Amino acid sequence: MRFERRQKDKRQPELNMSSLPDLIFTVLFFFMIVTTMRSVPQKVKFQMPQGTELSKYKKQPNTLYIFIGKPVGKVNDMAKDTILVQAGDQFVSLENLPARITKMKSELLLDEQEDLTVMLKIDENVPMGMVTKVKQALRKAGALKVHYSARIKKKGSEKE
Repeated sequence: MRFERRQKDKRQPELNMSSLPDLIFTVLFFFMIVTTMRSVPQKVKFQMPQGTELSKYKKQPNTLYIFIGKPVGKVNDMAKDTILVQAGDQFVSLENLPARITKMKSELLLDEQEDLTVMLKIDENVPMGMVTKVKQALRKAGALKVHYSARIKKKGSEKE
């Protein structure tokens, strides 16, 4: 008995694309939910100092960010070496810092005013005297919960 060989159609079956839009929208919604946008534009450049005894800060909605460092671009007629304080999205002088913090604190709900946390993001080259003046201004404004931002110190990167 002899078998006949039939020529089979060797085309690949078409790929079903009907579920592709669902997949794309699912990934899009995932990234929209997970991504957080920076609410405060950074006008001060800083390099975070290193530390050894650090703990992770849990973000809270009633956190005020204060940046201390040199300006990113040219600010008015100030020199590039001038150290500025940025509270929220504005530059503030040390004399006006307590009033600015009090104003920002008054914009919060009463319960949140007590839990106001100040996150200081300070350039590693800022003199400690400037940090002390900012802390005294925070004390005058009644903002007593202060956290410092730093990065983990790498092994073998000892500065003397």
